[in-house]
Order: sequence, then structure tokens, then C-alpha cells
Amino acid sequence: MLKSLFACMALVGLFASCSENLHDKLLVSVSIDPLRYFVESVGGDRCQVNTLVPSGVSPETYEPTPKQVVEVNESAVYCTIGTLGFEHTRLQQLTHNNPRLLIVNVSDSIAPLLTEGDCCKTDGHHHADGMDLHTWPSTTSGRRIAKNVLKALCAADSMNAATYIARHDSLVRHIDTIETQVREQLKDLEHRTFLIYHPALGYFARDFGLRQISVEQDGKEPSVERMQQLIRQSRAEGVKVVFVQEEHAGRAARRIAEAIGGRVVSIAPLSRDWDKQLLHIARSLAE
Repeated sequence: MLKSLFACMALVGLFASCSENLHDKLLVSVSIDPLRYFVESVGGDRCQVNTLVPSGVSPETYEPTPKQVVEVNESAVYCTIGTLGFEHTRLQQLTHNNPRLLIVNVSDSIAPLLTEGDCCKTDGHHHADGMDLHTWPSTTSGRRIAKNVLKALCAADSMNAATYIARHDSLVRHIDTIETQVREQLKDLEHRTFLIYHPALGYFARDFGLRQISVEQDGKEPSVERMQQLIRQSRAEGVKVVFVQEEHAGRAARRIAEAIGGRVVSIAPLSRDWDKQLLHIARSLAE
């Protein structure tokens, strides 16, 4: 009997220890999986990360579930892109029950990409205020996002600031390496215009002197007239690659690729493999 009592007490202690270890982690919610990449890179095993928008789902129209609202309200930090549709419509609902929640817009300090007068020569999906929504697929933006994540984690968990700083510095060195590899891939690229179904690579185009042309028009399939215009423009500019994101069928983009003899390349800018996706995009353009 006594041995059984001691065994039960040991099990209770083990479960309590496991529970304490779980709650020792900093709970961080992020809007999309690319932000998970940055939080896990900077936070390491000190952070437990919850992503709101599932893989393969558009963040422009996504509606968080009641369970996800609860998870956000249990978090210490919520990292937002600051431009996504559901962030604008649901942010108050997501956060109103947790007044101590630290909300961080990771796009802060990223130079906005505008529809007019901008050097990147991008064409496509923007907010009414003229800013491109897709700040994250970019090495320049990546450094800013890493810095904003670092500030948030240090503010929420100052005891582990030294660990976060060291991991941030390592991440920035990795981003520098990715940028060097992309530039090497693209240095001899003759035709620097690409077609994309949903215009998610404007900041990438700006970083590396490329031009992005969007097939999608105001979030919809293009008209017949627009399709013909895109075919003529693509031929004139020597477009060889047509990108289609995994969350979009991209039927119009595939038809244009067939008409111009271009290659359709599937990409996943909403993937948690942020660095691998940038290299994949560069390799696809260089082939």
C-alpha cells in the first residue's frame, strides 16, 4: 500500500513538472506560417507558436475559429502582418479578452511598396491606401520582421533576452546568406519579368530588380480582354515563368503559360519554409 502511495505521488509530481515546463514556454500566436518561421528562429524552444491561418487557405478571407480566438487570448504575444483582411476585420474580436496581450505588427519599419512611382515595377493587388499586402517574401523585409519579433519576445520575456538576441543575430546571418544565393542565381537573368496568378512577390521583385505582373484582377479571374493583353505583354517582355500559389487554382495563369510557351511553377509563399521558398523562386526564374 505504501509503495503504491509513493508511486502515485511520483506520477503526480511528474505530471506537474510537465505542466510547469509547458507553461514555462512563451505562448506566441501568429497570423500566418511564415511568421512561425521567424518566431521559432528567434525564440527557439523558449516559445510555443500557434498559427491562425491554416496552410493552403487565403488569409484575405479567412475567419478564425472560436478555438483559435481562445488560443490567441491565452497568448502572451500576437504577431500580425498588419495588412491581412482578417486582421483588419477580426483583430478586436481576437484580442479583446486579453488586455495584457502584446500585439506586434511585424511589418512596422518595412518601406511600403506603392502602386505608383515605385521602383519595383509591380502590378496588382493592393490596399485602398496603395500599399502592397505581401510584405514578408523578401530578404530586406525578413531582416525587419526578425528585428520586430526580437523586440516583442524581449519585451514579453526579458529574462531570456540574451538567448533571443543571439538567435536573432544568427537568423540575420542566415538571411544574408539567402540573399547572396538569390543574387547569384539571378545575376545573369536576361528577362526579368515574371507572371504570377496572385501578386504576392512584389517585395521580392523590388529586392532583386524584377518585375511582377499579376494575372488576377481585383481578386478575380481576368476578363478575356485582360487575358489577351497579358499574353501580348508576356511575349513582348520575354516572360518564361508563371507562378501559381498552392491556395489558388490559377486556371487563367495556366492558360496564359500555355499560350506563351512558359513554365508553370507552384510556389507556397504562405509556407513556414520561408527561406526555402525564396530559394525555390530564384531557382525557378534562373532555370
